[in-house]
Amino acid sequence: MAMINETPKIKVHKEDSTSLQNGEGGEVPIFIGATGKESPSTEIYEFKNYKEASSETKGIGLPANNYMLPVLQDFFDETLKLVSDDIGVPHIYVKDLGNATASTAAPWINAKKDSRRKLDVQVEAYIFKSTDTLDKIVDVLVTIAESLKEDTLKGRPRIAYATVQGWTDAQMKTLTQGTEDITKKIRDIDIGLIEWNKFGKHLARICLTPYYDEPGYYQFRSVKEGEFSERTDAEEEDLQLKGIIFGHDEKPGKTAFPKINLAVSSDYANEEDSRDQLCLLHTNRNVNQLIRDAMEVVYPQLKRRETETFIEEVQADLDDLCSEKIRQGYMKSGTRVTAVEYKDSPSQLKLKVKAAPVNITGLIELDVIV
Repeated sequence: MAMINETPKIKVHKEDSTSLQNGEGGEVPIFIGATGKESPSTEIYEFKNYKEASSETKGIGLPANNYMLPVLQDFFDETLKLVSDDIGVPHIYVKDLGNATASTAAPWINAKKDSRRKLDVQVEAYIFKSTDTLDKIVDVLVTIAESLKEDTLKGRPRIAYATVQGWTDAQMKTLTQGTEDITKKIRDIDIGLIEWNKFGKHLARICLTPYYDEPGYYQFRSVKEGEFSERTDAEEEDLQLKGIIFGHDEKPGKTAFPKINLAVSSDYANEEDSRDQLCLLHTNRNVNQLIRDAMEVVYPQLKRRETETFIEEVQADLDDLCSEKIRQGYMKSGTRVTAVEYKDSPSQLKLKVKAAPVNITGLIELDVIV
């Protein structure tokens, strides 16, 4: 009998889930804010880890007096995989605004427009200074929200999240409520407001959550019990109703689970009967992913439009897409994306989107130009 006296050679090929950008892998964010440097960066940085980000020569500088770096460190800590099957984020982008303040909106708006060159970005993160004033911050966010609507119209939807360095719960609530002296406020489905404490970890938890799930369903990877501010039930409810995202320890039994309370948009600050149906971020992200998937189906076929059956073929593919979403349970019956010839431009199509995400009543209707 032949004897095997050598261990068989086994080759292992690791496949990283961070490569998925189809809603099942981590969303790529761009961080926009001032690091305190004398001059803003002319480029958009790309970092794969905190070591790269904190490099004095190739990153955004050293930690001293640089409030962007702790945010990035928190983000990378939370995205660190605990097991091989964990979702990860392949990289982040950073736009350093130098010493810019919210008193002048132009640097922020220009950075947002510049970020459109990075086609894999799905999340924008804005970090304001503690000395920025409420009215100026709201001015920037309102303009950002308008710009995000343009992105959605063009089939490249994003959601923006914002925080203010060192602001308390009471201060954060003024962003959606205003004050006696300043009546300006932001209430928009595409703008999420997150508490300053562990902003980077909150953002990472959202980026790591599949588009069809509520981010508050998942436990933080890098936060331990007791690290979030202790709030009463009434304080938590009030903060949520004011449209602020925050973390807390859920205590269903003997074990505490650090989680996001509920991923609400700033639109959630409206009265219940005035809220948009997409005021919860997981429903908005769900619709956004449907738009992205529809674009993936349609865009490669635009060059085929000279054929008589072009619209029929595109529509068949879109119907298959929607049927699969419904079958998987991510969308409800009634969801449909319809391709219509765009009369104003022969090289474009209009997609009429009717989406019925789970956990809402009625249909979300919007048009996208391809």
